[in-house]
Amino acid sequence: MPKIGIYALNNRHSTRSLTLLSTLAVAIVGCGDSEEASQQQQGRPPALVRITEIQRREVSPKVTGIGTVVPLRTSVVASAADGVVKSYGIQIGQFVAEGEILSELRMVSTDIGIREAKAVLAERSQELAELENGSRVEEVEAARAKMLAAKALDERMTARHTRAIALFRNNATNRDELDEAKEAAEGARQAHLAATANYRLVSTGPRKEVVEQARARHEAQAVKVEFLEAEKKKRTTKAPFDGYVIMEHTYIGQFLKRGDPVVTLARLDQINVAVSVDQRDLRNVQLGKTASVHFPENKTTVTGTIVSVVPRSDWQSGSRGFPVLVRMKNQFKKVGEQNVPLLKEGMMAEVTFTGEPEPALLVPKDSIVRTSRGRFLYVYQPGEEGGNGLARQVQIETGLSEGAWIQVFGEGLDQAAQVVNEGAERLSRPVQEVQLAKEAS
Repeated sequence: MPKIGIYALNNRHSTRSLTLLSTLAVAIVGCGDSEEASQQQQGRPPALVRITEIQRREVSPKVTGIGTVVPLRTSVVASAADGVVKSYGIQIGQFVAEGEILSELRMVSTDIGIREAKAVLAERSQELAELENGSRVEEVEAARAKMLAAKALDERMTARHTRAIALFRNNATNRDELDEAKEAAEGARQAHLAATANYRLVSTGPRKEVVEQARARHEAQAVKVEFLEAEKKKRTTKAPFDGYVIMEHTYIGQFLKRGDPVVTLARLDQINVAVSVDQRDLRNVQLGKTASVHFPENKTTVTGTIVSVVPRSDWQSGSRGFPVLVRMKNQFKKVGEQNVPLLKEGMMAEVTFTGEPEPALLVPKDSIVRTSRGRFLYVYQPGEEGGNGLARQVQIETGLSEGAWIQVFGEGLDQAAQVVNEGAERLSRPVQEVQLAKEAS
């Protein structure tokens, strides 16, 4: 019995101890919950941020495109005559000056034709000179002598005819002798008239019409000689301008028809860079303005002039890009005795066009918060009497960039003065209290 009483007493004591410990534990837990609730009631401290001024200034829009170097001029130089190539002394890549001979055709038959035409021209020249100079002195004197002789004969035959008439009247002669005297007198008179006319003709010289006909024949033959010499020149193909041979099309012994190509020549003292510009960016491309052209291969940047905007895109293939040509002087390097162009056809170039300045609102690129819902800025609104300020979330669109700054568009930004540029990534609510971080001294 005593043992049983002691065990019961100990059991009651243990139960009382457990109850006391449970009460103490509940009290401790309740105390912790009160402290957490107190902290929640007090709220989190404001986020530390730094701010910067929104810049309001003009910026120039820039458009960059990839272009290709093309020659200023390219010409497929062709043969102007039919024939076999006799000489050809150039090579691909060689520089040729304007007027330098590229090829020559055989000219044997051409030279023979020219010699024949020149001989005929010499004959025509002498004929014309003979007519223009008129009759020689000896010819005039001979004609005059014949005229005087015919006159003497005319006078003698006339006198004989007169005597025959007198004798016939006195029956001293018959009718036959009278008729013969009459015929002889008439023949002598006509011969006198013919000799007189011939003398006048020889003294006056050839008719004007005859001289003009001879002159026309002479001029026609001279033109024929010029034509044949011009045809001969066509058999020699010369460079039409200073340039580089970029393709050969013939060689010695080949028969060429009129119009067949001899070489392809490219002018490279100046070059164009052809670049396709999207229709949305054409407003930034203006004729006569300059553009910056960078050549990655040569690691050089030069300034070119916009000389052409082709008013047609390759819309049939779905392109809305318009070809733009930017012109600049080429650069050369002396290699041996030849100047080698550094900018060659087909090289790649990066072309940057700069448009007219336009007013813009600029903020640091680091101040923009990018989320799945879009891009945002936090506009800072100062608190009263130096207290904490507020950061207001504004959804934006971006535009032109200039270094570390970028153009932004958003509701109410025109009236804003400052934005959060450090610590914005810690802000999440549309309006949130912020504290400006102190600058390190």
